[in-house]
Amino acid sequence: MAWVWSLAVFTVVSFLVQGYLSYRDRKWLGAIFPAAFFLAASIFLALNLLHAFPQMEAYGSFLTVHGSAGFFAVILKIGFLYMPAAVHAAIYFVAGHLYQKAHHPASHNKEYKKMLAKDL
Repeated sequence: MAWVWSLAVFTVVSFLVQGYLSYRDRKWLGAIFPAAFFLAASIFLALNLLHAFPQMEAYGSFLTVHGSAGFFAVILKIGFLYMPAAVHAAIYFVAGHLYQKAHHPASHNKEYKKMLAKDL
């Protein structure tokens, strides 16, 4: 049970670090966590599927035995595995947009652009 809590704490701390890294001028720093979590989820899913499906004759027999509940369980497993990667990617894009808006206001302010055009 302790590993569940430690994994939960690690994930929450990684969300906070992701926000910090994404709100920087260097964009590649914020892309580290989404890529790492996506890669880890892909490897875990591949290993899990390699372990689960040879025990069954084929995926069709898996669905025959478990029905639509088995298919739903596979979809949920994929969703839960890739959810931290999706949250990290969302934090990356939102924090990057907020950084650009705060530090480069001319590119996000239509009135400022009009004023600059009138000055020419």
